[in-house]
This record gives sequence, C-alpha cells and structure tokens, in this order.
Amino acid sequence: MGLFNDIRKKYPDCKTTQDWFYKGNSLASSGNLEDAIKCFDEAIKKDMNNSQAWNNKGYALDESGKTKNAILCYDMAIKSNLQNQDAWYNKGVALGKIKKFEDAIKCFDKVIQLSPNNSLAWNGKGFALGKTKKLEESLSCFDEAIKLNPNYFDAWYNKGYALKILGLADESQKCFEKATELKTR
Repeated sequence: MGLFNDIRKKYPDCKTTQDWFYKGNSLASSGNLEDAIKCFDEAIKKDMNNSQAWNNKGYALDESGKTKNAILCYDMAIKSNLQNQDAWYNKGVALGKIKKFEDAIKCFDKVIQLSPNNSLAWNGKGFALGKTKKLEESLSCFDEAIKLNPNYFDAWYNKGYALKILGLADESQKCFEKATELKTR
C-alpha cells in the first residue's frame, strides 16, 4: 500500500495517458504487477492505440502467469504499431511458453527484419527452431546472436545444448564452459 501511495504522490493527478503509463511502469518494476496492469488499463482507456501500454500490460500479464491474455495484448500493441519490436519479441517469447514454436519463429523473424542486430531475437529464434528439431538452423541463429553479443550467456548455453543433442560433445562442452565463464563473471 505504501508503494502505491508513493506513486500517487509522484503522479498526484494521473490524468494523462503518460501519467498512467509511467505509473504502471514504476509499479511493474517494483513487482506490483496487479496494480501495474490496472494502470496500463487506464492508459489504454485514454489512448486505445498506445502500443507501448498494450505491450507493457502484456508483459505484466505474462509475468503474472497469464500468457494467453498477454498474447492478446501483444496483438493489440502490434495492431497499433507494426514496428513495435518489443511487442513482436514478447509475443514470440509468450508463444514459446505455450509451445507454439512455429508462430514464435515468425515473431522473431519480424524482429530480425526490423532490427537485424537484435541478439535476443536471434537467440529466441534459435531456441524455437531447436524446439521444432531444426537444430542446424538453430545453431546458425545462436552463432549470429553470439557474433552480435559475444558475452550472451543464453546464446552460448543454447548453442551448447543444441550441439549436445547433435552428438557433438566436444564442441558442446566448449560452449557450456564459455557459458559458465560468463555466468560467474
């Protein structure tokens, strides 16, 4: 309750879309997802085309375990702004959580189309490809993610796992060692 009062003090009027949006972001950052979702709802009421409010509401819902509802919000964010990379990426992650990997791959492809240097999207695509047993393709995605961000733990780990499944134990071990080195930094 105290945190909510602090936010009300910071935004005593909360009249604009931006006020509600920033209030929602603050609450989400502090882990108060329930109130954050309510704030994003207020921002959306004031501007139904606020792509970032839809995206952030989706993220808060997803973090609350409401992945299918989150996907609906990501769809609204994308409908409002086809260039919203965050919404495309978050939708891809959410689709992966409910094992819709082919659809997730399409979302990551859209992020890569919009931002070819997005290592998160390359890793996400690689992970989803791996889940569809397209391990060779997944390896090229992990390699691209690592090329873009050599210190990307998840990409090294995921590459190691894909190599292990392919029976390439030595190469796999090197990736796991690199991931461990990055994790302990």
